[in-house]
Amino acid sequence: MNNVVLLSGVSGAGKSTISHAFEEMGYRLVENVPNVVLPALCEEIANNDAYKDTVLIVELRHARRANEILKQANGLHVSFLLLDCATPELLTRYRLTRHVHPLQAKGYPLEECLRLDEQSMKEVRPYADLYVDTTGLSAQELRKLAFAHYQGNEGTMVITFSSFGYKYGIPQDAEIIFDCRNVPNPFWDPSLRDQTGLDQGVIDFLASKPECDELFDHMVAYLDYFLSHAREDGRNYINVDLGCSGGQHRSVYFAQRLYDHYKGQYLCFVSHREMRRYRRG
Repeated sequence: MNNVVLLSGVSGAGKSTISHAFEEMGYRLVENVPNVVLPALCEEIANNDAYKDTVLIVELRHARRANEILKQANGLHVSFLLLDCATPELLTRYRLTRHVHPLQAKGYPLEECLRLDEQSMKEVRPYADLYVDTTGLSAQELRKLAFAHYQGNEGTMVITFSSFGYKYGIPQDAEIIFDCRNVPNPFWDPSLRDQTGLDQGVIDFLASKPECDELFDHMVAYLDYFLSHAREDGRNYINVDLGCSGGQHRSVYFAQRLYDHYKGQYLCFVSHREMRRYRRG
């Protein structure tokens, strides 16, 4: 049975980056095939060893129908991979790379293009087998994630620990959320206000508070229980999100601490969604 990965997502979320990773893994890439000819292509893929591992890249607005066609086809193992990204980061990516959104060629301003993508994402997301929010992920981390899932690493559990600020909204791909707002806030110490949870001053401050060790122990106890059952159920991609007021101090500290705790047991990533707001220099 030949493998097909249906790849789609909002423009700017990293489809090109992850496509290059698939190429390195030996996948054959097929881009922007109209849905009307997709049934014939499915038959060819199913009966041709040259298409043993194939990635079909489609526009987000066509992805739901493409997924239906693929999963009705015989002789194919289909995985629908959907990439998303928060609008503020997409705006930053477009302005830094000077790329043009495909819909801008039709006269839409960039902000409207991203709004239309967001609307399409809400309609398509329930059908994805693997949904990845690339906000805060580097190109290298996204490549590593692709290799973890699709290069003969079946059964490998991938865990992403992400910090965020509640005042900026809950992450789009939230599964498990730990609220870190019930421990002392370094923000109220003037010497720590401009630092982040990656800075030694904040780390020392929080490490000295018994409440932080107590909260961390509760997190680990729950995750040990949850992850053991998730592994038994065959789940191999877990998002763990940690929130505090602004996503600057406490959530960053706990995300890093959990990453350090579990990185020897699972394939782990750590992401700090709000860090760009607090980078200095």
